[in-house]
Amino acid sequence: MASCSIYQLNAEVKGYKPRMWRRFQVSEDITLARLAYIIMTLFEMRANHLFDFEIRINLNKSKLIKELGRKNIEISRKSLLKIIKIGLPDSQTNELDESIYDFNIFEVKMKQLITPDMPKIKFRYDFGDNWEINVKLEKNIIDEVLSKKGLPRVLKGKGYGIIEDCGGVDGLKSIAEAYSEKSGEEYENYCEWLLDDDIDLVSFDIEDMNNRLKKIPRIYEKLYEDGIYPTEKEIELIERNY
Repeated sequence: MASCSIYQLNAEVKGYKPRMWRRFQVSEDITLARLAYIIMTLFEMRANHLFDFEIRINLNKSKLIKELGRKNIEISRKSLLKIIKIGLPDSQTNELDESIYDFNIFEVKMKQLITPDMPKIKFRYDFGDNWEINVKLEKNIIDEVLSKKGLPRVLKGKGYGIIEDCGGVDGLKSIAEAYSEKSGEEYENYCEWLLDDDIDLVSFDIEDMNNRLKKIPRIYEKLYEDGIYPTEKEIELIERNY
């Protein structure tokens, strides 16, 4: 069996307390899009919104962009010289808006932009609720036993994840507070909206999440890259109707 080069990453929801985080491992040669689908799965994001990545670099931006394939680019704003933005192309034209993004998220490999010298990257999901996940490379491992089929996998974590369309971090805090009290008008309204009277935003089931990681990123890949919407069975899996 060939050795497997692994990235061990830590991801945390920005601005939420108590901390909601995951420690997980992926193959180093995946695309940033694949990393996005994994993060979305880890934090209960249901692929209903756009997403992108931002990374602050400590290199010459013009040189890095040329090395990674963008030859003709004008950088006019000094404030953005150290920020690389990686996003989705337009779903209709399949063209990247180069006035916003430096790279197409489907084309860039994770290891090209996340390195020991640049270990941090920010994942953004749902630009209305504005979820931000801070991701950091902890270490790069060469495993002589594990194959790529065993990845991705989560090693540790805390917290359930986000709730779609709840208003972002502040909305999630309100939901957590209402469910901790289990009474009052706000609690009743959330129960009616979420169809659940006992949501636990603190616990995290590693075994269940590792099972989800084997299936859900592929569903998200088909949706974002091929325009293939989830089947009824796949929606049940995403929404935890099992």
